[in-house]
Amino acid sequence: MQTHAKQVVALINQLPKKDELKFLEKQPGNKKIISETNQAFISVINGLRSLIGDVQTNSTTIPFKQIEETLDSFLENAAIQYDKMNKLSFVPKQPQVQKTNQAKPKDIYGFANVIQLNKLPFIPILKYKHYAQTELDQKIIEAQNNPQQFFEKYVIDEFTHPYYEEIMRLIPQDFVLEVPTKINRYRDLEPPIMINNADHLGELILKIQYEVDQNGYSEIAVDLEHNHQISYLGITCLIQLSTRTQDYIIDPFPLWKQLGEMLSVVFTNPRIVKVFHGADNDVQWLQRDFGLYIVNLFDTFHASKELQLMQNSFQFLLSEYCKKSTDKTYQTADWTQRPLSDEMIKYAQIDTHYLLYIYDRMRQDLKKLNKPNENINNIPNYYIENVLKRSKDTALKIYKKPLQDQDQSLQTILNKQDRRMDTKSFDLMVKLLELREELGIQYDQNPRYFLPNPFLFKLVESKPTTIQELKSQLGGDKNIHEIVKENLWQFLKVLLEFDEKVPTVNIIQEEQINTTQIQIEEIQPSLQVEPLKIVQISVNIKKFQNKNKNVVIHHFRNENVEQIQSQFYCESPFKLLNVFYDGLGTQIFQSMKEQSQQQKQQIEEAQQQRIEKINTSDFIQLPKLDEKNIDQQKDLDIRLNNTLQNQHGTKILKRHQKIEQQKTQKSNISNRFEIQ
Repeated sequence: MQTHAKQVVALINQLPKKDELKFLEKQPGNKKIISETNQAFISVINGLRSLIGDVQTNSTTIPFKQIEETLDSFLENAAIQYDKMNKLSFVPKQPQVQKTNQAKPKDIYGFANVIQLNKLPFIPILKYKHYAQTELDQKIIEAQNNPQQFFEKYVIDEFTHPYYEEIMRLIPQDFVLEVPTKINRYRDLEPPIMINNADHLGELILKIQYEVDQNGYSEIAVDLEHNHQISYLGITCLIQLSTRTQDYIIDPFPLWKQLGEMLSVVFTNPRIVKVFHGADNDVQWLQRDFGLYIVNLFDTFHASKELQLMQNSFQFLLSEYCKKSTDKTYQTADWTQRPLSDEMIKYAQIDTHYLLYIYDRMRQDLKKLNKPNENINNIPNYYIENVLKRSKDTALKIYKKPLQDQDQSLQTILNKQDRRMDTKSFDLMVKLLELREELGIQYDQNPRYFLPNPFLFKLVESKPTTIQELKSQLGGDKNIHEIVKENLWQFLKVLLEFDEKVPTVNIIQEEQINTTQIQIEEIQPSLQVEPLKIVQISVNIKKFQNKNKNVVIHHFRNENVEQIQSQFYCESPFKLLNVFYDGLGTQIFQSMKEQSQQQKQQIEEAQQQRIEKINTSDFIQLPKLDEKNIDQQKDLDIRLNNTLQNQHGTKILKRHQKIEQQKTQKSNISNRFEIQ
């Protein structure tokens, strides 16, 4: 069944499309053949539609849309049954279909110009270091001032962590190591303070700084809500911050350009411990969006590892230490939306509200652990210091743009999915990843959401050679993200370049030179169509031929360009050119139509000009010969006739007489006109 279905797809792919069909119908002898072909295809598609319980069509023309939808359903059902037969449980998750033209926070709040949406390595965005023990690297400043020129001068993939020395030199603080014997119970949950302007943020910073001045230290719990679906780099949507007395929800969108500089006073202060849970991503997002770096980090995830708890998630810690649970419904919510619902705000608040209490309880448990051996008995805070050491490693993570190194990233993907690839498939996968990344940057969308990795593996394994096969492998037309839909030909071009059955052509591009010549001749294809059989139309790049009839000739300026050596089957000459020549097929087809229209228009204009000239011109009188000259001319003609007859015979005489008759006719026409 699958074999027959693929044959039908291949057959349909060879059909000319709407504009091409109209053009071909105008050629002599084609209309009857096209009509017979339509009937054969309608018969086939009605048979397929009956198999899937769909309504049959009575149309006399090929129903392209219905054929596409029917085959999508047919092949999807076939694929599902095939997977069931082979007991395959893995089904790739369909990409999330979303509008690419929806307004983004960067456009609404005016910070699009500070987003590094390009192919250059990420440049740290901080301008000044608070609590600095070393100066800011001059290379960072130079790169910020002129990125393009800097990376032409230096080959750098990443910059040194700006706070490397400050983090590494920090010794464990007493207020972290010393745990009170009695821990106060966590506060009751109350509505948080919402911060969405610089004045309110400044008040929060002053309160934290005042606590440091009074006690010599401060403790804050921090968490982020992030969205990595609607943008290429991802975007921080909320910053939750809790002190011992109050919870705060910071909306970063209105404060985007000034938030980093303001909060840096808190995040780099070594006398303020910043408690996170699972901060690996958070520290990188803060670097990327605000230029924030964390000095004195305590990550409760590493504490759970040291304690060897059954689970390491925040939900487990919340249940274990606070006997509370949280609804994870909003874990994947769209945190870019404004205003946020009360339920979303409460969910975000819980992530930091209980975290300082958990931090205290975990430090207590770490102090109670037995030492692994006698050699470290003299280190009273061994496990807490281990957590702080691991937290330093987390704080030293450096943000990198996604998939800067395609080979290394692909190897990571392969390892995660436990897959192996041969060299050629690996190279193809890298090319597809590169194309996906380029589209992600172009549309500012996360590539892994409009084209997930499992679908890339399917493309590499199946290597589709037509648009319809490509659509089928991507889950059907209805499930394909609009970004992929708009660029199907680019993906197909990459796939065909790696297909051994389809040769490739090197393209020589010359600026402002167009050497394409088009010749249109009579087209008389001879198609014999039978249900479920492929009609093979032989096509060649240099000359598109059909039964020895030249259709289009493409002359190259450089005769040494490598030509396609073997012939193969494709949708149509025009679509073939689109694959290999970036839309040249469509240009040629449009050019052919335009030339035909221009020629027709020129002929009509010339005829009209002649008619107008005759209708508007005055009569012209040519000079008349006098009687004497006329007699002399007649005498000369008689003598010439006799001479020609004597020397060359009657054949030359008749030819001469014919010439003279033509001259006489022209003279008579001229004599009809008079000169004023």
